[in-house]
Amino acid sequence: MNDIAANQRVFPGTEWALATPESMGIDAGKLARATEEIFTIDKRFGFLVAKHGRIVHEHYLRDASATNKIFSATKGLGATLIGIAQAQGILHVDDLVSDWLPVHHPDIAEGAQIRHLLNMTASKSPAGSWWQYNSAEILNSLTGILWLASGMPPVRFYEKYLRAPLGLSFEWPSNNKGWIQIGSQGPLPVIEATHRDIARMGLLWMRGGQWNDQQLIDPDFLHEALTAPYPEANGAYGYLWWLNAGTGTWRTTGGRTGTGRWFADAPANMFLALGARGKVMVVLPDEDLVAVTMGDTAQEQSANYLDIIVRNVIGLAS
Repeated sequence: MNDIAANQRVFPGTEWALATPESMGIDAGKLARATEEIFTIDKRFGFLVAKHGRIVHEHYLRDASATNKIFSATKGLGATLIGIAQAQGILHVDDLVSDWLPVHHPDIAEGAQIRHLLNMTASKSPAGSWWQYNSAEILNSLTGILWLASGMPPVRFYEKYLRAPLGLSFEWPSNNKGWIQIGSQGPLPVIEATHRDIARMGLLWMRGGQWNDQQLIDPDFLHEALTAPYPEANGAYGYLWWLNAGTGTWRTTGGRTGTGRWFADAPANMFLALGARGKVMVVLPDEDLVAVTMGDTAQEQSANYLDIIVRNVIGLAS
């Protein structure tokens, strides 16, 4: 990203700033074609593109205020909470799970650290050797650790340290004690959020964990989160984020595997948030660009719809 573009970067306030695609260096014709192709995906609800902190494009089946169940895109929010807690010095990814939770889920391997919960490599010994996607009890152990570390109900931690600074519009469903779930498989309803909410999360991570003049996420944590820590287990997974790092072997939840970059034509530092039934955020740090599209597309079509979305988003940068 050039210096002129860097000087253009802003953060949204209560409302997002708007800009024309051309003023942010995006070809309006390409954007129109990308939108048309993305909306060929079955049951698409919206498509948002933000560059340099400004929304340059939105197209909705309903409107910008419509919310969607985000399912596993919640994981990016969970990683954010842990990164904030590390910035506050109340926990660290090096910490053993057993030091925080002496009685923990039996499938968490001996010697597993918080980083292994975040990386989905906590379920087999030695920790870090095996990637096994989890949206239930193993992942939700992070909520208990956060509660113990912060001394406050996790929903309150979210509201004070993430929702308020970013101006997020959604409530995180909780029980009457303030417990929340990070994995989407659990007793509580999943988060319902707008495209604009999810774009704020992407912007925070793309800007190095900084929001305006506040450093919310520990920079070391953020760097590790967006680097595949155990590439032979899964080179496409960081700390609850999907990556395109090109190291080791990439693996998907659907069982596909390969070597090199997951998306060969996309930059290595691209990262994604993915939720069931077509909840997708693509972040291109080199372009200072975040794109979000959500829908209710059959999960069996995930490989196809994800390829369409990523191909069209990276096409905006060429």
